[in-house]
Amino acid sequence: MRHFLLTLLLSTLLMATTHRAQVVEHLQSGGYSYIKVQEAKETYWIAMTQRQVKNGEMIAFNEQGWMQDFHSKTLNRTFKKILFASDVVMPSATQEHVVTKDVMQSPYQQRSTISIAQLFKERQKYAGQRVSVRAKVTKTSAQIMKRNWVHLQDGSQFQGFDDLVFTTSGDMPEVGDVVTATGIVVIDKDFGYGYFYKLLVEETSFTKK
Repeated sequence: MRHFLLTLLLSTLLMATTHRAQVVEHLQSGGYSYIKVQEAKETYWIAMTQRQVKNGEMIAFNEQGWMQDFHSKTLNRTFKKILFASDVVMPSATQEHVVTKDVMQSPYQQRSTISIAQLFKERQKYAGQRVSVRAKVTKTSAQIMKRNWVHLQDGSQFQGFDDLVFTTSGDMPEVGDVVTATGIVVIDKDFGYGYFYKLLVEETSFTKK
């Protein structure tokens, strides 16, 4: 499993998404932690290199890849759906009292664009629609599954989601560029091989301005 997990993490590293959730249940086995978490109204399992956690704690972790029908030999248990994750951060007692507020407006936003926070908040509403987002490029990755992948952030956030992935078959902007990205909103996109996205913008064109 160690080789498999390492391969999975490396292959998806450039597309990691950060989550914040509460520990509901946890199991330790074979050098790995299997943790059931609750994020907003959703409850799901994550797996990572063994970490010490407590039920009720808030943790943050990077999304590395979803797996369907994953079987743990050491637990002799099959998880219908599980998220492989990394970089758990345990908040300190002081940090636990700090409430991260939603920031719906972006300093990059223009009249013709929408903020990343607004897209996450109303993803059902915008599904299938063509939208424009003005933001800064934070990561790029070329030719994965015949697509170029571009991460954008605009200073807004909704329930901890502040990073949005855009795919394109065309040219990519460079990290640090401020661009207007226009594409079609897709929700609950499952590419298989562990690539699952609650929100994604596809067929994107980028304008630097």
